[in-house]
Amino acid sequence: MKDQSKTKQVLIQELVSLRKRIAELEQSESERKQAEEAQRESEGRLRDITFSMADWVWEVDENGVYTYSSQKGFDILGRSREEIIGKTPFDFMPLDEARRVAAIFSEIVANKAPIKDLENWNIGKGGEKICLLTNGVPILDEEGRLKGYRGVDKDITDRKRAEEARRDSELKYRTLVEATHDFVFMVDRKGLFTYVNPNFRNITGYSLSDLNGQPFTFVIAPDEKEAVIDRFRKGVRVDASLPYETELIDKEGRRVPVEFLTSNLCDSTGNVTGRFGVGRDITKRKEVEALLMESENRYRELSIIDDLTQIYNSRYFYQQLKMEIDRVDRYKQPLTLLLLDLDDFKQFNDTYGHIEGDQVLSRLGQVVKRCLRQTDSAYRYGGEEFTILLPMTTSGDGAVTAERIRAELKKESFSPVSGKDVHMTVSIGLAQYKSQEDMKAFVHRVDQLMYQAKKNGKDRVCPES
Repeated sequence: MKDQSKTKQVLIQELVSLRKRIAELEQSESERKQAEEAQRESEGRLRDITFSMADWVWEVDENGVYTYSSQKGFDILGRSREEIIGKTPFDFMPLDEARRVAAIFSEIVANKAPIKDLENWNIGKGGEKICLLTNGVPILDEEGRLKGYRGVDKDITDRKRAEEARRDSELKYRTLVEATHDFVFMVDRKGLFTYVNPNFRNITGYSLSDLNGQPFTFVIAPDEKEAVIDRFRKGVRVDASLPYETELIDKEGRRVPVEFLTSNLCDSTGNVTGRFGVGRDITKRKEVEALLMESENRYRELSIIDDLTQIYNSRYFYQQLKMEIDRVDRYKQPLTLLLLDLDDFKQFNDTYGHIEGDQVLSRLGQVVKRCLRQTDSAYRYGGEEFTILLPMTTSGDGAVTAERIRAELKKESFSPVSGKDVHMTVSIGLAQYKSQEDMKAFVHRVDQLMYQAKKNGKDRVCPES
């Protein structure tokens, strides 16, 4: 009996302990549910707050992938939730900007450091550029491992645009200030000087005390005054002028080329009270332009001169021939064409070499130039062939010139090898242009006459019969 009583007492104690444990578990479960509900309510309130915030609240994982975005992020980028969640911030940046920001973010992640005032440019869905100011803090687990970042982006596009506009304005102002480093002057409505800066004095030698009350034409070159006065009168009516060039006369009487840009001076009511101008001494520029023109002329000359013979080349020949033919057709003046070919030149080259052959061609060029008038022109037609244009010359007079060239060349002595003198000859065909004749037909006709001279024994002139 005693044992049964003891067993019953143990069972009662275990039952009490079990009920107590059940009550504890029920209490724990109730507290857990209350905590979860409180957390949901807290998260709901947080999301409600972030939804209404003017800035973009976001979270990214350790790889920078968006896991959360407030509504403001969708509004700023003009993109849906599906277009942002699962993407990285770099997906919405220009390539160079993405590389720059990714490098910065990588270093921040490596140090588990906060993101502080990181400016970055993004592209909205419509292609517009959007500047954001990013701040964020790292999210760490219980063991200190980085799980991601939580942060806020502020849209500072308008501020950046304003800064750019201010910089542009400052740049324009600096440009104007730099322009005054040349020279500045002011005149009243009558065109009388009221101000000149020191650089004006440096260029002209005249100070404000010299020019005050003088008309602005006082320093303008006499032959330029009329044009400048006309520009001044027109400028008063249309405000700013386009840059224009003129010449000043300095205190020593020297001409100074300058470039001006002028505009109206107005009072508070908008009435024109005078004009101010900014200008610069362009002497050096004019010198460079002159050198360039000289260089261009030299280049043009080189492009039409045969380097070896120093007479014109074949390309220029056809230009001049066309011009002479047009003149003949217009004024009915005679024009004679000569075509020369060195006799046995290939044999000379084969025997003595091309260097000696070039000497022959060069000397022939000299002989031809000696025998021509100033109005005549000679051309290296190709290889050992030369052409000569004789304006206002009949075929009869042309034959005299051709014979002179033939005879002069034959007198020339060449010494391709030591102790040996060689004389070269030339065959010449010539004809006078026929009215309205085709240019190519004219050249072909003279070419056939030159070949006829070759057939007839070379070293001769073959005029058209």
